[in-house]
Amino acid sequence: MQTTKYASVLPKISVERSKLLNEAKLKALAESKTLFDFASQLRDTPYQEQLGHVTPPLTGRKLERAFNENLIETYLKIIKYSPPRAVRYLDLYLWRLEAENVKTLIRAANAKLSPEQRLSKIYLSVEKYFGRVALMEEAAKASTVTQVVQTFKSTEFGGALATGLKSFEETGSAIMLDVYVDALFFEKFYKTYKKLPRREKPHAILYARLGIDGFVLFTLLRAKNLNYDPNWLRLIVPQSTFKLGKKEIEGIITALNFEAALKIVQTTEYAKYFERSPEETPEDTVAKAEKAFRNTLLQHALRNKIHEIFNIGAILGFITIKEAEVHNLSAIALGVEGGMKPDVIRNQLQL
Repeated sequence: MQTTKYASVLPKISVERSKLLNEAKLKALAESKTLFDFASQLRDTPYQEQLGHVTPPLTGRKLERAFNENLIETYLKIIKYSPPRAVRYLDLYLWRLEAENVKTLIRAANAKLSPEQRLSKIYLSVEKYFGRVALMEEAAKASTVTQVVQTFKSTEFGGALATGLKSFEETGSAIMLDVYVDALFFEKFYKTYKKLPRREKPHAILYARLGIDGFVLFTLLRAKNLNYDPNWLRLIVPQSTFKLGKKEIEGIITALNFEAALKIVQTTEYAKYFERSPEETPEDTVAKAEKAFRNTLLQHALRNKIHEIFNIGAILGFITIKEAEVHNLSAIALGVEGGMKPDVIRNQLQL
């Protein structure tokens, strides 16, 4: 029975949920004068262990990494107790981080960082889960971007990296490789969603739909703002979407400029996310929409945390809330480091 399948993971979710920081705590953290003050206030929280490994001097990026390590640890705890069919879907969260590891190694190779520096920038705990630590260590030793790509030739990343390498060789920009890896992830995301049992899909569809359709819209609008070649854009768009038709996508791709593309987006199911004020830059508009997408998912998770119990929605909802907390802590750390006023920092939080 469905209730039996989730009997092991629900108590674990309950325990992890009890560790979440409340809104008052986050707002108090935003008042921190220094990073040391900020980190000190997290000593008696679940982040204490990871923060204990941060070497001085403290920086916003070091703290952000510690928070992400805690998030990965949480993923692993939840996956360990989840039913097998849910695990195949939940593995996407770790695979997304592995994709980030691959992109990081490519950028690091392009920047000529040492192997030690490269390894320090990736999340090896993810690679331990997938059994690919040795592969990542080999990639970290590659002297060129081409050699990094060659290292991943026989993995799921092989095809996307080989295609991206051609663009990299033409332009010298590693961003091209990043986008091909991102597109690969969202193709995998869609296929994995489709393989969920029929009764689980309604509990996962909003997370999948906003994730995949959002990636397409954000990527294409940013590309139009930078005047990228439409032929290249067709290569990086995932073939499968939920509420975006092929005609709409092609219209955005071939639009004359950002403004024309935005008008097409404003005729889609997602129009409400892309309202624009006259003083906004194109990037402001896209960033605001991204935040609104994330907030929709967070509010959905918060509303349904009592109703979503014996299905995958219970797990996805908790993970969404935990990810929002990590986002908030990172935003506070970077804001404090940058000398932002508390009210400006609070405005960046997902609450």
